[in-house]
Amino acid sequence: MSIQRLPDWHQIEQPVVISLKTARHHLWGNVAVYLGLFIIELLGARWGHSQALRADAFNNLSGIFSTGLLMTGLFIASRTHDDDLFGAPIAPAEQQQLGPRIQQSRFRFETIFNLLAGTIMAAIGIDIIIKGVMTFATRIPFKNLSSIAGLAAGLAAGFSFVVLLVLWAFNHYWSRKLNNAALTAASRDTFTDALTSLTTVLTILVTVKLHLQWFDNLISIGLGLYILNTGTKIFRESSLNLVDYFDPYLEDRYQRRIADLTSVRKVIFLKAHYDGNLIMLRATIGVPPRMTAIEITRLIETINQIMWQEFGVMETDVMITTNY
Repeated sequence: MSIQRLPDWHQIEQPVVISLKTARHHLWGNVAVYLGLFIIELLGARWGHSQALRADAFNNLSGIFSTGLLMTGLFIASRTHDDDLFGAPIAPAEQQQLGPRIQQSRFRFETIFNLLAGTIMAAIGIDIIIKGVMTFATRIPFKNLSSIAGLAAGLAAGFSFVVLLVLWAFNHYWSRKLNNAALTAASRDTFTDALTSLTTVLTILVTVKLHLQWFDNLISIGLGLYILNTGTKIFRESSLNLVDYFDPYLEDRYQRRIADLTSVRKVIFLKAHYDGNLIMLRATIGVPPRMTAIEITRLIETINQIMWQEFGVMETDVMITTNY
């Protein structure tokens, strides 16, 4: 079997950093779109007295916060050859000794800021839910939507749906082109936001035509629950990544693939973790005692190459024991 040489850290680092910077530039467009839609929908909600449209507007506001925080994380993660880590000084000797580990630590800031974005999104969802429940509890009569006010609110939500659908297509294209997880997440969030706006349009139509004012408020609570659920999921996934949790089923696939190699007697230990979007792997394997140093070196290179090509593992740290 022909094995290509695994690229060194600088070859791995360069395309990752370029991808991070390019993704950050594209996300500026997301911020501008979400800001514009938030203003339009908030004005439409006040004029049309629509709680659902107001909830949709704040859903777009959460998109501004989450995108802005993600961009901050991408900015810190893409910095290279600096003498500090998020303002904390790094001694030249320590930076030289740690090597790529400094940059890998920077990559984790993307996850940290994603966690903060999830927290803010969850807080916005809770605020929408509380306002909706209080409206039901106080039983304050809703203002009837006039045809003109209803039309304005419906147009605002419809415009948001169309714009977000276009933005989703834009994010989806560049996420595939750059193979960037941040843009992939932005693409998924934009698609669900577009569906939320479409739901808001239908809610306003039902409210205007059937005069079911409670339905508008009920949908606003539902949208609040949706935003809370999305923020909680982001918070959970980011928290798990930060504490080095990794899918055990995927680790089992790694272990079985390494164990299939002829020279490997046993996989004693294996643990994977994320540095930002990069998968790092540590493994301890048992090999026959007759193996020479050259054969062990070739085996380590083979494992690194296989894990990189087949699973996208950027770095595999292999320890060898010959007691097998």
